[in-house]
Amino acid sequence: MSTSPIISPQTTLTGSSTFATDLQNSVTRAVAIASLPIQLLTADQNAVNSQLSEISQLGSLFSTLQGAIQSLSAGTGTNALNASVSDSSVLQASVTGNALQGAYTVNVLDPGSTSSAISTEVNGPVSDPTTQSLSQSNSFTLTVDGTNYNIHPAAQNLNALATAINSSGAPVQALVVNLGSPEQPDYNLIVQSKALGDVSIQLNDGTSDLLSSLTTGGPASYTVNGQPPDGISSDAATVTIAPGLNVTLNGAGTSTVTVSANTTALSNALSSFVSAYNAVVAELQKNHGQNGGALTGDGSILQMQTALQQLLNYTSSSGSITSLTSLGVGFTQQGTLSFDPSVLNGLSQQQVNDGLSFLGDPTSSGFLQFATDALDSINDPSTGLIATETQAKQTQIQQDQDSINETQARVNQLQQNLQAQMAAADALIATLQQQNQFLQGLFQASTSSNPNATTAG
Repeated sequence: MSTSPIISPQTTLTGSSTFATDLQNSVTRAVAIASLPIQLLTADQNAVNSQLSEISQLGSLFSTLQGAIQSLSAGTGTNALNASVSDSSVLQASVTGNALQGAYTVNVLDPGSTSSAISTEVNGPVSDPTTQSLSQSNSFTLTVDGTNYNIHPAAQNLNALATAINSSGAPVQALVVNLGSPEQPDYNLIVQSKALGDVSIQLNDGTSDLLSSLTTGGPASYTVNGQPPDGISSDAATVTIAPGLNVTLNGAGTSTVTVSANTTALSNALSSFVSAYNAVVAELQKNHGQNGGALTGDGSILQMQTALQQLLNYTSSSGSITSLTSLGVGFTQQGTLSFDPSVLNGLSQQQVNDGLSFLGDPTSSGFLQFATDALDSINDPSTGLIATETQAKQTQIQQDQDSINETQARVNQLQQNLQAQMAAADALIATLQQQNQFLQGLFQASTSSNPNATTAG
């Protein structure tokens, strides 16, 4: 922030006495001395602005580190597990939670099927679905397995009717299909249930039923590892066969689902964490030593370094994996981290499981919870160290500016007063100099007119 100039050209003394320059120099010197506090305040303000910029940079890097922690969390969740199937024509599998690793043999006895209904020609065939409909009614009642849904198409045409059915929330899917030839089109409305099984579907315009049954569906049936022998019945194609493990039944047959650790996702997450950590360390190290950065000697640097050190010191007392080192994260003499993915890839299945338990969850357990809490103390937007230091620096900058403004006002007033005083002094000196010149002129005139006059002494 800049301040107004101390001496402006418009206020420079331009007196008529021979001492005008000396008087102006006295004003300039007095104002410069009075302005010394402004120079000190401005220097302090510039230093604090540099500190504020560095704090902002550290805040950005700590935010990146927090993001890496969240990515590491994703690496320990569903992304940390992989579900493969031996026959994708029978089923597909997906991990939705912390599924137990192992093999699940699924025998699909019947993949099931949906029910559907087709429109009847109450008023003749529909050759143009954009202008014609099944009925001239503006309101319809759709009944799906005994539950009624009110249907209000935006226009009186078949396309609008299908759109209204699909947006009604009813558990069905409506389609408009041409069952005629290109020369003589015959557009029909087909409504298919989303659930498997024998589902009744009917559409009424207030006077007539507009649909007839097309197909009668049946439920799906399957076993998991041979149990139960008679099979499990389901009205959905996607079923949960174990906590955190879903399969979609595609066709009859047997397929084995193998749930195993996905170390690739975990390895990538650990690598990102190490890179983000090292970036913070590198920035903190800039604020040390004789030629250190803006925050050299600031207590906040030590607090940030302590928080990072706490992450490295975290250990667990259970399982075969008790520290980050066991997962391939190493420590260098420079205070940074390194990551060797071959260590992670060389772990047994049980060790990988123990590693996931060691990492835990950001909100409930393990290293991730500890790291999240430690970094929140630094980067919480309300109570974290970055936020409080930013507020303190901004307050200090404003206080400096207020002091600069107040001091500048006093200097300006001092300058104005001195200019007035020196102008008066200059005018008085000029008058005295004029009088002196006049008297000297009289004396010279009198001596020149009386040649016999003698000079005393």
